[in-house]
Amino acid sequence: MISKIKALAVKLLFATIFLLAGGHAMAAGALAIDSLQGEKYGFSFNHLNADQAEQRAMRECGSNCSVVLRFSRECGAYAADQAKGSNAYGWGTGATSSAVQQRALAECRAKGGSSCKVRSWGCDAVASSDKDSGSKDNNASSTEFQMQGDWQVEYAGSAGFSYSGSLRVHENTGNGVYRGVMVLAYTTTEGKSKRVQQNTLITVRGNTVTIKGSNPVYLLGSGDYDPDTYTMTISNAGLMRGQNNDAGGSRGAVVITRR
Repeated sequence: MISKIKALAVKLLFATIFLLAGGHAMAAGALAIDSLQGEKYGFSFNHLNADQAEQRAMRECGSNCSVVLRFSRECGAYAADQAKGSNAYGWGTGATSSAVQQRALAECRAKGGSSCKVRSWGCDAVASSDKDSGSKDNNASSTEFQMQGDWQVEYAGSAGFSYSGSLRVHENTGNGVYRGVMVLAYTTTEGKSKRVQQNTLITVRGNTVTIKGSNPVYLLGSGDYDPDTYTMTISNAGLMRGQNNDAGGSRGAVVITRR
């Protein structure tokens, strides 16, 4: 089981490292798409410089791809039409995750997309640092337990298979409330590999952390995914344990560790 979880974790193309390196804040991102205009794509954010961001995006996209968007110290998003045979797509940049997702969707629809969905989005760390700086001391729990950064998620679902992935917490809105994005990979009992991304709203209250997922989007495979709701208990600065109770009634044990 452990080897299976590790194998799934390796498949996570979306996960990138959120940290400070050499005293420089990460503030560069890029989007690459293929010659068929969006059938394949690569998206990156929170890199030290534009070159690293472009290399990551190109690596995720693969052959016959080119970088079509570069952004720095802000948020970016990519949307594509899910309708069969359509190559409508769109992207956007801006100050907030919600704004850039709406821009990407609007551009996709303007190009004729009938079933546009956000495929990837992210915010450079510097994009929210000014906003966060005024709210760090608004609540004792938010200063005592630091949520921002990258976390490893392991979830033993009640459906008979395990989920493994990443939780990136990139925005501190104050009063112990954070926003982030979670990507989980799993293989169904039928042997189908899937990967799904969710927006997350995170609330820290004392020793309890609640993580509510929304807007699930399949990055690999397809299907219906009920947003997760994790209720976690803080064990230490780098470990949380708890349970999932998603919108469809699925339950299971969850362990989240800091990367």
